[in-house]
Amino acid sequence: DSLKRANAAYDQALIAGDAVALDRFYTDDFQIIDDNANIHGKAGQINFMTKEVDLLSAKSDQVRITMLAPDSALMTGRFTGRYRYRGEERDFVERYTAVWVREKGDWKLKHEHSSLVPEQSQRPAGA
Repeated sequence: DSLKRANAAYDQALIAGDAVALDRFYTDDFQIIDDNANIHGKAGQINFMTKEVDLLSAKSDQVRITMLAPDSALMTGRFTGRYRYRGEERDFVERYTAVWVREKGDWKLKHEHSSLVPEQSQRPAGA
């Protein structure tokens, strides 16, 4: 389905640290609530994912999609992988909820909320 393909392409853009692709995936009013309950907008999230953290590997699984309307959907899933942050490499497992909307035929992320699974993730000191 087109939304699952969009989510897989989004995962690849995150791993590649591709700011141009991420800009296309996020709506202009995109928000994310991160693991520490901080809220970031589109520019802040793109900066973080392309300049501060190096996502070495990652993939979504356990993806469930609930259509809210013809052009909006709620997605939940698990995102697992490995990243480098401030010189430390760590594995992570997170659960996420995402709201996707279709704009001009393309699926885009409007809102995301992620939470690390504590017993399966290693947070670097100070992160």
